[in-house]
Amino acid sequence: MDDALMKSKDIAEFAVEELRKISRFGAIGLGSNALLYVAFLALLHVGLSPVISAGICYITGVALSYVLNRGWTFRSSSAHRHDLPRFFLAYAVGFVSTLCTITALLYFLEPELAQILNIAITALVVYTSLRALRFGTAKGGRDD
Repeated sequence: MDDALMKSKDIAEFAVEELRKISRFGAIGLGSNALLYVAFLALLHVGLSPVISAGICYITGVALSYVLNRGWTFRSSSAHRHDLPRFFLAYAVGFVSTLCTITALLYFLEPELAQILNIAITALVVYTSLRALRFGTAKGGRDD
């Protein structure tokens, strides 16, 4: 094969694999965030503020997300000492994003709608951070 054809094939394979990862990340996110949204509403119902409720749900979701995304989305075989710092850094960026986003959205929207948008925006921030930090990749920097 010539170089141009090989590069096209590599790009296509990369795109298919990235689409798989995004789909898995999305499926995990939809399921866990549906559950966490119910928890958010329950926390509001018992009198907690929207910002505190969003923070509690975010932290709860991080633990679930690490286990599911490490194992299924990214299929990591790297040691936890390799993956965990990258994961926490990506989710720290996401945590700042979620608090800033919910705070800003509350100026324009009711908490229930603001949190739905907050979840979507934060998901994009976290996924992009995970990929940029090469979460779930071997120490050599290539995907397993």
